[in-house]
Amino acid sequence: VLGTEELFCYLDTYDLELDPHFDGLLGKHSKKPWEKFVTNENQHLVLEDAVDFVSKLLRYDHQERLSAKEAMSHPYFAPVREAAAASAGMSDNVNN
Repeated sequence: VLGTEELFCYLDTYDLELDPHFDGLLGKHSKKPWEKFVTNENQHLVLEDAVDFVSKLLRYDHQERLSAKEAMSHPYFAPVREAAAASAGMSDNVNN
């Protein structure tokens, strides 16, 4: 999905070396756009926020990757936050 070009940029950025065992295994692969994985059969299951969320998590460079706090604030989880807020509101009403 991410391709090898970004992997090698990441390795160069942080002056890292892969184990020589991987030299013959990796090859050269281009980055694949997420849309390539969406088909007519699965399109009804694909949410734009989900694709955005996964794309921000799947990064070689840990500095570019979402932190846990950023991930929890992502729009993908808005329905969960809204349900939790509604549930908290209902329990507040019961306690009053």
